[in-house]
Amino acid sequence: MKVLIFADSHGYNMAMAFAVDREEPDAVIHLGDHAEDAREIERVFPAMPICRVRGNNDFDPEVPLNAVVTPGGVRIYITHGHRERVGMLSSGIVSQRAYEEHCALAFFGHTHRMMLERENGVWVCNPGSISLPRGGPASYARLTIENGRATLLELVDEDGSLLRKESL
Repeated sequence: MKVLIFADSHGYNMAMAFAVDREEPDAVIHLGDHAEDAREIERVFPAMPICRVRGNNDFDPEVPLNAVVTPGGVRIYITHGHRERVGMLSSGIVSQRAYEEHCALAFFGHTHRMMLERENGVWVCNPGSISLPRGGPASYARLTIENGRATLLELVDEDGSLLRKESL
């Protein structure tokens, strides 16, 4: 199973649509700041399962601030991060929240900067921004799940070229 994870699209949803069309994922996660952009992906790819959370620039109360999702049976904590005190070089309390939710993976956005590290036994990833990056190229994450286990996490640029790869 392949899952694409986007953050901070801020209304520029064409790059997401191109990535989904090119990569043909099994699911998409949007980490907020214009979570509404995920609706455009739903419109263009109506069969695509899409999960989203609300960021500090999202105001639909029906979209949660954080969630635990289970693509392929893998528990993943997702949040925008603004309420978890993330910073440019810090994932704040995201790993703690994921650990409390019994998740092996956590994804957040907000800073527009790519980050991937292991904290408290949890892989924590910020895929960067697909449209307005800071300190690097426009980017997103690609997660591979096999037999109920996350096996590979890749950070890629908007064209799908590999920037970083971790076997999980």
